[in-house]
Parts: sequence; C-alpha cells; structure tokens
Amino acid sequence: MVSFLFPLAALDVQVPNVFQPAWDRLIAAHPVPPGITSGAIVVREAAPDALLPGFKTVETTILVPVAMFWEKPGAVTRAIAESGRVRLLPIDSVTLPEIALPVDGLYPGDPGYPLARELAVGIMADDPALVGWFESLPLADTSARPRLLWIGAVGDVMPARGVDETLLAPGGDRRVFGDTLPILNGMDLLVGNLEAAAAETGARTRKTYTFRFDPRALESLAAAGFSYLSLANNHTFDYGRDGFIDTLENLADAGISTSGAGRTELDASRPAVLKAAGMEVRLLSFGAYPMDRTGFDGRITARASGLSPGVLWLDDAGLAAAARGFSPLAFNIALVHGGVEWSSTPTSEQKRLYRELVRAGADLVIGSHPHVLQGLEAVDGCLIAYSLGNFLFPGMEGTPGGESSAILEVGIWGRKIVSVRVVPARLHGGTVRLDTQQGTLEAIRSLSRALNTVR
Repeated sequence: MVSFLFPLAALDVQVPNVFQPAWDRLIAAHPVPPGITSGAIVVREAAPDALLPGFKTVETTILVPVAMFWEKPGAVTRAIAESGRVRLLPIDSVTLPEIALPVDGLYPGDPGYPLARELAVGIMADDPALVGWFESLPLADTSARPRLLWIGAVGDVMPARGVDETLLAPGGDRRVFGDTLPILNGMDLLVGNLEAAAAETGARTRKTYTFRFDPRALESLAAAGFSYLSLANNHTFDYGRDGFIDTLENLADAGISTSGAGRTELDASRPAVLKAAGMEVRLLSFGAYPMDRTGFDGRITARASGLSPGVLWLDDAGLAAAARGFSPLAFNIALVHGGVEWSSTPTSEQKRLYRELVRAGADLVIGSHPHVLQGLEAVDGCLIAYSLGNFLFPGMEGTPGGESSAILEVGIWGRKIVSVRVVPARLHGGTVRLDTQQGTLEAIRSLSRALNTVR
C-alpha cells in the first residue's frame, strides 16, 4: 500500500509503509534540497528481474515475521509470510520483546533468505535541484548481504570432579559436550561463567564448596568455542589470591578473555573488548552473590580494592564502571553472579540491579549463581537472562532443577537484539547433551511470560 506522506514545497513523496524506515535513513543521510517548485519522488520495490527505467536501487530492506520471544511460534514458510497471516516488519524496526522468526528455517543474511526487498527510488521532475539530488544518491551494493551476529551464552561451567581429565583425553570435548558442541562452535561469540579455579597453586579457602581443575583443560574450553569466561563468582577465590592470580594468567594463556576480575581494582573495572563479525563487543562481569553459610563474604574477601586483586562488585561503584566502560558504538554485555540458589524466581533486588545495568548501557545481561533456570525479561529493548542454570557441573544428580540447562542464542542486527533462541540442554553427570523433551523449554517460556507481563 502506497502512502502519500508529506509535501516538501510542491514536492510529493510516495513511500510504501514497509519502506518507511529505509526512506527515513536515506533522507537523513541525503536531505532533499529546499526550494523545489514541483515534482515527485516515488519509492517502491525494485523489479525482481530488471530495474525500472528512471529508478535506482539504493538499499535492501529485510522483512521478518515477528512474535513475542516467550511465545511458541509455528514454522513460518515463505508462503505463510507472504500470505499476510503473520506480521511482517523491516528488521530495523524489530524491538524486544518482539523478535524476528526464521522463514523456511533461514534468518536474514543466510543464503536464500526469501524476504529481502530492494528499495528503488525514482523521480518525476524537471527541477535541476531534484534531478541533482537523485543523481547524487549512491547505488546499493545488492551483492552484499549483512547477516545476524550470533552471541551464545551458557550458565555455570565447573570442569572439576574429573571433567578436566575427560577433556584432556583424546576426543574429550565430544565426550563432554556431545551434541551441544556444534551449537557452541557455531556462535560468533560464546560466553559463560567459570565456576572454579583454574590453578594448581593456592591454599583452600574455608567455605562450603571449593573447586579447582587442571588449567590445561582451558584449551579444550577454548576449542569448544568459549571466547569469554567470567570469574566474578563465589568460586574464584576457592584457592585464595594465589589461585585467583594463576587463574587469570591461565585464562590469558588459553586465549580466553575475562573482565570484572583483575590484579587491581582498576584492572577489574575495565571491560573486555572483543571483535565478532566486525562488530565491537564489550563485556564486564560483576559479583553480587550473598554470603556463604560458613561466613565467606565475597564483598570482603574477593572484592578488588585499590591495588588488591579481586572481582568487581555490583554496587554503585560497579554501576559507575559499567557506565564508563560500555559504549553506544559497541554491543555491551554484563555478566552477573547473583541471586538466590535453587530459586527459579529472581529477587526484587536482583531485578533492580540488573535493570540498573541496562540503564548503565548494557544491551544484554546474563545471570548465574541460582543453579536453576530463571526467565528472560525485555527492558527498554534490551534483554536480561536472570539465570541460565548449570551447563557443565558434575554432582547435580537428583537436585531439583540442577540438571536442566539452556543455551541462549541472541541474534544482533546493527548493535540491536532482534532474535532470541533458547536451546534446552540437560546435564548427565560430567557431561551435557541437548534436551529433546519440551518441558525445559516450556518452563523457560512460562517464567519469561510472567516476568514480562507482571511488573
């Protein structure tokens, strides 16, 4: 449907609604000159086989079917998408809690994606200023197709209790990660929470549980796809400062980034800056976990302070570090270890702090520590995953919800989340496998629906 939007002097502009965002971008970059006495600009879809005379192709508009991210969508085919039975939006207009759905199993940028539309502009005018404006418009490179950047996230990764030995054996990564491995490897960037010290030094800290593993197993985690692992958790200091410093060094040696943990407070306050598919991604981790029942208090023992090593805490100083470190020119991720263990509902303080991180610039907040799954919440077009549960954690057999896991896949388009996929998984001792049952996925949808409909 063509809409006649506005006159500019005596100039008529005709733009189909679906191309409105693209047209707005075009005239922002190439303003129509003032003082034109007559004429018209016509925006339409380019002909599929040849460009119409008097038109030039200036941009590709990608259309996507949309749904709320907690809904269970049906399969969308090209025929369904073009029949009007589903809502279509330009991908630039998709904003959480709505997400883009695949068409025929394809996402924008995948070869053969069927809903790419070439935007063509033509004029009807003799006015030299309008003719000059039209001739100055750059032609679109229709051979180039941007694609979604996929960031993957998992919950707690604890490769002790013999998992490290398995990872170091031939074929160990396949034995541990099984059918989740192709998904992990398929992400442009993969993050998680390392719930143990990767160290052979240090004295055991007096607390309920302490974990450490052979640092050589970090190379297996890197080969599985992990680009970043958070250390801002209640097990980073399981073997004291010496174990903490060794863990920092061993992560760096394995080529895995971290942040929110450092030799000094300043080091811990700096975000990690990575590149993924040409986009800058900034990551910063925070501790926010409660005191251990033995009296171990991370805010005192493990917090970075001045020249003392430790982790960044999620308080006013931590929020200020986030505001300094995050950038509007990057995609910004905050990872937080907080909340109440074995609770599927985030606390009011958890929700307040995580939402404050969004206001400080985080586009994606990923939580850990509860050991069970919690829901996802959209806040101001950004996403909070309060807890992704355990991902690799031997010893969870028989715990209520401790063996249910999820891989979160977030699709980014122009530094904006436009797609969210949750892949259910299940722990089996010291291994993890995809969960083919629907119960885990339905539970996450239910938890997410509650978070997004009740504020």
